[in-house]
Amino acid sequence: MHNIANLHQDEKDKINADLAASGIAYKERLGLPYDLYETEKQQPEHLREYFRERLVYYRELSKRFPQGYEYNKED
Repeated sequence: MHNIANLHQDEKDKINADLAASGIAYKERLGLPYDLYETEKQQPEHLREYFRERLVYYRELSKRFPQGYEYNKED
């Protein structure tokens, strides 16, 4: 299935929790402000553990990429 709009609401919520976790990891990597607790609180209760698991995954993944301060290096 390629159209997210056709998914059940539970699946859409899971996708949104995953996107929120990746967004937090991205902001951490670039040194941008974020509110982890507010973002977690916005997730449906039954998906908060999933959100935390995905956050750990994306934090580990982001270690492979340059940090925000590394983008402005002048060679």
